[in-house]
Amino acid sequence: MKKKILWALYDLYLKNFLPQKLLIYGFARRPFKDEEIRAYLKTILQKGGVELKNVEKFLAAFHYVQGDFSELDAYTKLAKILGRADGVWRVCSNKLFYLAVPPSAYLQIIKNLHESGLTTPCSPEEGWTRVILEKPFGTDLNTAKQLDMQLGSLFKEEQIYRVDHYLAKETVRNIVAFRFSNVFLEPAWNNKFIEKIEIKLLEPTGVSERGDFYDKVGALRDVGQNHLLQLLALFIMDEPIRFTPEAIKKERADALSSLKIMTSDEVKKHTVRGQYQGYRKEKGVSQKSNMETYFKIKVLSDKHDFRGVPLYIESGKCMKQDLIEVVVTFKPSTSPFINVNHDPQNVLHYQLRPEEKITMCFLAKKPGFEYMVKEHELGFDYHQAYDHSLFVDDYEALLYDIIKGDQTLFVSTQEIITQWKLIEPIVEIWKKGAPKLNYYKPLLYEGAKIK
Repeated sequence: MKKKILWALYDLYLKNFLPQKLLIYGFARRPFKDEEIRAYLKTILQKGGVELKNVEKFLAAFHYVQGDFSELDAYTKLAKILGRADGVWRVCSNKLFYLAVPPSAYLQIIKNLHESGLTTPCSPEEGWTRVILEKPFGTDLNTAKQLDMQLGSLFKEEQIYRVDHYLAKETVRNIVAFRFSNVFLEPAWNNKFIEKIEIKLLEPTGVSERGDFYDKVGALRDVGQNHLLQLLALFIMDEPIRFTPEAIKKERADALSSLKIMTSDEVKKHTVRGQYQGYRKEKGVSQKSNMETYFKIKVLSDKHDFRGVPLYIESGKCMKQDLIEVVVTFKPSTSPFINVNHDPQNVLHYQLRPEEKITMCFLAKKPGFEYMVKEHELGFDYHQAYDHSLFVDDYEALLYDIIKGDQTLFVSTQEIITQWKLIEPIVEIWKKGAPKLNYYKPLLYEGAKIK
């Protein structure tokens, strides 16, 4: 709330993208009054170091209801308060429940929302109800299925918004447009021309204050099972038949379903896991922890266009680089014009951090009598091309689309279950100690190589 949601709501308010009739209720155990929660939120905004406009009017929409997640009476109390708002407005209000809570609390909260009547619409014709959940969606395949069954028994799929905020980043939202709007790319986007695809999320920071959470999850389940597989899906998916949320999510899900589930021997051969030195001294981390803070995995797809193409996902903490990018390496050219002592290749770098840009390494003739080629870079930088005021924060985009009812940027049930089916066998083999956990020096490690 402090880092993302409050700021996204404030930006949407300044841009007049929020409904004119709006009430925002905080629901938690601390004993706040309405005036106290507004003062607390104002302090957070003031610490942001930006000029505040109409902040008092914005904060007037905020209210607070004290309650324990596990107690049904608290939800009944909330339902009565929201019912009064309907009476004052003389409408059947739309209700949006944002579960900014530990995922372990999801099942209890969803059950209480239903039993209290909070999710029951006034009538079939008016007043929608939607629920938002943040990743992780379960800690393994079994818990993911349990959560999905609970959600499915109480809500329709169009009411459920599963947030993987990476999908709302401007550069990620551009992937579909970039791939399918540029006709010169499509003929070469297959195993005839592509040698490999690498997805990288490298961070120079450690686990910081997340030690207790991180030591139960690890790098693969923290970012590999969701962020990196979602990026990979966008790069190998087929073009949707229509530009609709349903069509786009179907193609993402089909791409993920094409990834081969590994055998134990393949896990030992095609995965690497590591832990930075000093991790076991972090707050909340076990002194005997074997949890990975780095991984690299080679996966293969059964999709006809990508059969045989190595697909790599890689992430790590305390790395030498601060980098999020997708690297598409094309096969060496067989042109007779190439006359150098190595095989130059076209390489596409699709970068999300530290810069948001797309660059392509291409070949051109060097000046002179001989036909010698040299690699050059052709590039596009988002922040150089567009005014900063045009950019939309990822949570701002998510909240705006939820209010509109657009599910394009949200993860489907099929995607989540498919992701866990791929990842869980790897986690189980790792728990048995294979492959061996490597230890690396913080801020010096550049990553592993897998053939």
